[in-house]
Amino acid sequence: MTYERFLKITMQLKQQDELLSELYTKQVDLLDFVDPYHAVITELIKEVYGDEGYDWWSWFCYENEYGTRGFEAWDENKNLICQSFESLWEYLEKIKPEKK
Repeated sequence: MTYERFLKITMQLKQQDELLSELYTKQVDLLDFVDPYHAVITELIKEVYGDEGYDWWSWFCYENEYGTRGFEAWDENKNLICQSFESLWEYLEKIKPEKK
């Protein structure tokens, strides 16, 4: 996947998550409505990057709030990884499973 497409997908999801959070604060709960879409996105990310790649993507987007919480992660060589959209994409491209 190109970085441009990766960034477009991730940023669109980020925007939708922000909108959902804003609506939730106004007592509008659409989580049941959007959960199936998140399931589709999950499967597509897993198809491209495998389960390990999805775990990193999910960590960056949800636990690290798209990189804004300041959490850090390192690879097996103690190199800082997944600290920006671009470094996340680079790492996912590096570890993605080869298609047969």
